[in-house]
Amino acid sequence: MGWLLFAVFSCMMSHDFLYEKYPVNQKVQVFVIGDPHKKASWTVTPTVRICGATEVSTFRVAIALKYWEKLGYRFSDIATDPSPVCMDAKYGEILVTLPEAGFGGGQIASTKIYTHIKNNDIVKAKIFIMPRHAKKERVLEHEIGHALGWSHYNQKFHMMHPNWLLGGYASKGLRK
Repeated sequence: MGWLLFAVFSCMMSHDFLYEKYPVNQKVQVFVIGDPHKKASWTVTPTVRICGATEVSTFRVAIALKYWEKLGYRFSDIATDPSPVCMDAKYGEILVTLPEAGFGGGQIASTKIYTHIKNNDIVKAKIFIMPRHAKKERVLEHEIGHALGWSHYNQKFHMMHPNWLLGGYASKGLRK
């Protein structure tokens, strides 16, 4: 009898995962033919520098990097930069920083990669993230994927899915 009451009350309650609150404006694919697309690659082992204003901890970044290390990727050091003018990525670096002007209100985070003009190798990357989203599950892992050159992949539960609500830890096609 208790389970019946629970079922009735849960149907009457408002859930925070309803699509009205988090609109999905694309067709959801459970199975996708083909592999994820990689736009470019690093030829050096990147370091990660975190701007202090982002409030992202080195511990949180280390956890995000572990996901990619299990797939065969390597990273050099992780460092925090307390400088108030921490905003420009250096050669061989993934910078975690606050968003620049034009960052969309609905965005959780964004990544920009810089490639060499002649050979399209990644030379540096910038991950833009607001402090309130830094601790969200999978956000840094997903953005580091972009910093490694990966594009979005529209398969439900995949790390590189463009919609955070529909993403997950699946890593099909991401091994180095």
